[in-house]
Amino acid sequence: MKKIGILMLLAIVCACNSTKTNENGTPKETVSANPDLVYFKAIGTEPFWGVEISNSQIKYTTPEDPEGILFPAVKPVRVMDANIKTYQSKSKAGEIKITIAYGKCSDGMSDMDHDYSVTVALKKAGEKEFKDLRGCGNYIVDYRLHDIWVLEEMEGKKIEDSDFNKRPSMEIKAKEATFGGVAGCNRMFGKLFSERELLRFTDVGLTRMACDKMANEAKFVKALESSTAYEIKNNRLYLSNPDGLKLVFKKVD
Repeated sequence: MKKIGILMLLAIVCACNSTKTNENGTPKETVSANPDLVYFKAIGTEPFWGVEISNSQIKYTTPEDPEGILFPAVKPVRVMDANIKTYQSKSKAGEIKITIAYGKCSDGMSDMDHDYSVTVALKKAGEKEFKDLRGCGNYIVDYRLHDIWVLEEMEGKKIEDSDFNKRPSMEIKAKEATFGGVAGCNRMFGKLFSERELLRFTDVGLTRMACDKMANEAKFVKALESSTAYEIKNNRLYLSNPDGLKLVFKKVD
């Protein structure tokens, strides 16, 4: 009986130690925690095809087969010194290899420009050779970011209203991949650069009003621009980079 009790205790301890936590001790929730989140979409013409990549699967579709062919999710292989990633996956339905390269791309069907060119090599079950396809695609900004966020913490310190002329806040528009708001004194605006488990606030612009607490505004903008990763938990948005947690926002209605 004592031996069984000790084994149960060790199992509980191991389970607790395996739980990843943030610097503030809260359980870590990353983009990969949402298996159904589609983070990349691609389309092609001649023939028409589509690809969706999520954390749980890769889905290849055509107008004739909207249900598509499913392949298990895999981690991409990155090309050194270039923003190129390759996904290669197999299933009973066949084999697929997807290469995503950063660079402006036109799908040949609409006036919309895409940020990535995509090549697909597909071999269905029973086929001897791969079919090569070309198209364009974009990473999809997490829909959960679409909201208004008000700053709570900066560089590990709780923010008071008195720290700024106006407490920083921003509205993120996920579909448009843009954001705008108040940086503490000036209004700010910019774009979102998103890939899997990556989020960057880019092309940040500010109006040019002068206030008496500009140092904190500059510190806030610097922290925002240096953020590379995010987590969403308990109505809060955590922005961080390899150096640690930079900013914490609370979602407001």
